[in-house]
Amino acid sequence: MLGLKSLLSWAAGLLAVSLVLVLTAVAPEARAAASKFLTFDRALLADSHLPAPAPAAPRQLPAPAVVVGSQGLPPGLVLGYLANSPTAPGAIRFVKAYLPALNGLITFWYTINSAGQVSGGTNTALLHWAGQHHLVTFALVRANAGASVFTPLLANATARAAAIRNLLALVTTNGYTGVNLDWEGIAPQDRALFTAFVQQLTRTFHTHHKDVTLSIPAETQSDPASWWTGAYNYPALGRAADLLIIMAYDQHNENSGAGPVASPAWVQAVLKYAVSTMPLRKVVLGVPGYGYVWSSIGNQALTWSQAEALAHQYGQQMAAASGHFSYTAAGVTHTVYFENQATFLSKVTMATGLQLAGIALWRLGIEDPHIWNLLN
Repeated sequence: MLGLKSLLSWAAGLLAVSLVLVLTAVAPEARAAASKFLTFDRALLADSHLPAPAPAAPRQLPAPAVVVGSQGLPPGLVLGYLANSPTAPGAIRFVKAYLPALNGLITFWYTINSAGQVSGGTNTALLHWAGQHHLVTFALVRANAGASVFTPLLANATARAAAIRNLLALVTTNGYTGVNLDWEGIAPQDRALFTAFVQQLTRTFHTHHKDVTLSIPAETQSDPASWWTGAYNYPALGRAADLLIIMAYDQHNENSGAGPVASPAWVQAVLKYAVSTMPLRKVVLGVPGYGYVWSSIGNQALTWSQAEALAHQYGQQMAAASGHFSYTAAGVTHTVYFENQATFLSKVTMATGLQLAGIALWRLGIEDPHIWNLLN
């Protein structure tokens, strides 16, 4: 497996892509409607069954190297969110196709309620296989109802203790490397309570040699009053957690006007702020594998293959460098922005240039399959 640090020069030889990352003139941060915490492509695409890249030849993987001062995480992480149902057949075959490039999974299988109870299914065979292939694994735990769950949970000592106990049981029972809290929609007034919870969770997990990782919203400056990002104290969380995945996507989304899901200038500004507040070795850049189509009759999330099919259907050229095209159907103009090999390379360039802990793709199965040419 190529390390992220060496990837940049190698990938540049494959693609003649010129990238200009401008720190000024950054597009405004998108603000999704307060009632929709899980935009991205989750509601629309979570149950999609899409083909993985062609399987690579089997190979023997070395044990991951240990980073001094971590809980044992390998350097150059390439993580993938796995949103396929834990009961869906063929999970091992699906993940195996990514094996030459991937060294970690974040399973999107669990939820938590206001009493700290964790629920969800587990594909134990997949986790066992992942362990045999030296993949780090994180159990993602979320709550779709946002503040209505997190406010009472964080305010109640009994619920917090139950949450820590149940999260630890989930991880240890199933052999995960650690947990990933994807707690979106926490009320800004719960900022201190969330930080304290993560601090206590990490202390408990470390006594059991387990990691605590967070998936947190992207921001370009501290805004404690923001309904979307105010609850996440970057400096304090950076000290407490083992990894922080900055979800640098949905700059433009189904609730906004048309535009890139994650433009290079905006992602650069997001990272500039993140690395000024937390250790580089803990920062993972979250990258999108999807896009959107906007029109006057509605907006919708798209997989790369869906975007490609639309371009072919309407005779449009998919812009390689920008991931953008437009078409007209029944007299209505549709505007598409999607993530492809070139836009992916721009984000890998940033991660390698800053020597971050790695990247994390939302999500496996919806991306441009050509991106793996950069990592295999």
